Amino acid sequence: MESGGTGALFSGALSGTAMLAIGTVGAAAITALYLVRLRRRRVVVAFAPLWLGLAGEPRATRVSRRLRHWLSLALALALFGSIWVGAVDPRPVAVDRAGRSLVILIDRSASMSARDEPGSRLRAAKARAIEIAAGLTPADRALVASFAADVSAESGFETDPHHLARAIAAVTPSEDGGDLPRALAFAAAVLHGRPRPTVVLISDGGFSDDARRAPPDGLDLRYVPVGNRAKNVGILSFAARRLPADPATVETALIVQSFGPAPARVGVEIGSGGTIVEKLDLSLAPGERRHLALENLFAPEARIEARLTGPDGLAGMDDLALDDRAVALVPPLPRRRVLRVGGPDLYLDGALLSLGRTVRVDRLGAAEVERALARARDYDLIIFDGVTPATSPSAGRYLYLNPEGGGSPFPVRGTVHDPVLDPASLHREHPLLHQLDLTEVNVAEAHRLALAPGDLALAGSFGVPLVVVRERPGLRIAALSFDPRRSDLPMRPAFPLLIANALGWTARDGGDDGRAAAATEDETVRDGRESDTTPALSLVLGGHTLGPPDPPARHRSARLPMLVLALAAALLLFEWVSYHRRWTT
Repeated sequence: MESGGTGALFSGALSGTAMLAIGTVGAAAITALYLVRLRRRRVVVAFAPLWLGLAGEPRATRVSRRLRHWLSLALALALFGSIWVGAVDPRPVAVDRAGRSLVILIDRSASMSARDEPGSRLRAAKARAIEIAAGLTPADRALVASFAADVSAESGFETDPHHLARAIAAVTPSEDGGDLPRALAFAAAVLHGRPRPTVVLISDGGFSDDARRAPPDGLDLRYVPVGNRAKNVGILSFAARRLPADPATVETALIVQSFGPAPARVGVEIGSGGTIVEKLDLSLAPGERRHLALENLFAPEARIEARLTGPDGLAGMDDLALDDRAVALVPPLPRRRVLRVGGPDLYLDGALLSLGRTVRVDRLGAAEVERALARARDYDLIIFDGVTPATSPSAGRYLYLNPEGGGSPFPVRGTVHDPVLDPASLHREHPLLHQLDLTEVNVAEAHRLALAPGDLALAGSFGVPLVVVRERPGLRIAALSFDPRRSDLPMRPAFPLLIANALGWTARDGGDDGRAAAATEDETVRDGRESDTTPALSLVLGGHTLGPPDPPARHRSARLPMLVLALAAALLLFEWVSYHRRWTT
């Protein structure tokens, strides 16, 4: 992970004296080759005097040729010198022993996306990191790392500030919280065995007390704060779950908190499938956390989104946009199986059809009623429509419509004509009557059912039970004491809803609250520390306040070897051009 630049090609292996000897020998060899170069062989050509004067070659021509020879020698020596200087690192060789080993640790957690700094806090942190890299001494080596919930090494140990600046520029923001202990443990691991191990932490300081309790030993920890103010309203949690009684309806739980020093007024929009299904206006006191439960939302899509809004946007009251939106995925309804036992009944068939494609309905005729109890384990609900098996069930989930006979779970003790429903008898909190309006239902005739201890009458007519339930371990039974076809109940929206509620109640586990399906794991849960954008101007780790980094040093150019090698390449090009232009030999 260590890089010393191009100049370290030979200097790390050879001493200065050896490199000087190599330079001297090379220059002498090139000069000798030019001094002992082969001269052109003189060939006598007939009638040469016709072309050359008796005095021989003109003096100007001889001087020009000598100058070209010396220019060729100068170019060769300059080319060799450039390569030699590029191969020799003018910086100290033992940088690890003489300088510091730094880890520039940049916080890229969610709170670093706050825009109270120009661009964002992360952008300001990267600018400060570049300043630190530019201020390293030639003996220092630095590694750039960034962290949120995990830690990433953005570079190896470098001496070139330009390489470090490129690594710093590659740091990208994260939506996760910052895990400071993991980041410091990483820094301690990469600095193990290195001289003067130093960690420069660039962050807004939003860490828990546990994270700041015990930093690794043996590190010189420094802190560079970023962030100017605390002004944010965020969604900390958003979850949704679907109501079994109505597959298109969900209830949601939302937690919103203000982290600013002044009161905040924001709007909340709940959307599904690109449609806004609910709007709220909230007034929050400084630091107030509000828990919201929104029931009976129409959400046809599985994805539900909550969004914070403001009268003129949130720019003036909210510096952190990451926590202004939250998403919850509603779990799909499990597939259910229903067994309908009885004769033809278009009202009941229509109600079962309204349950949707997630419910499979099988049918048995009235003559096969005795087979139904044997198949109880295969179904989430068995509906006896005007028929009753010979024995009362001891396990399973059932809905009886007008039970009668010796096998009725609720023995019949007579008949009541034109019963009037008593509104005071309604147990509206029970899942079977959820969102159900039975107050104006007209019934022609009802049986007087006898209830066993533990049975519950959910609706009645002045002592005559009309809707009853029985709940035992492994057994759930709901019953209507009248034939729906001898009432106007099938003509009301309450009838299909009653069937859906019965399916939801009987198919639900005993530990449920009786209102909705289990909550999904696909919900938004955020760490409040990341939404709290209050910057920490100083940071205390392990009981000690971290100091600032050392003042920047004047950085000697680390690009000299590369520039010298570039000069050598330019000399090669010039030598090629000069030779073909007859400027040199």
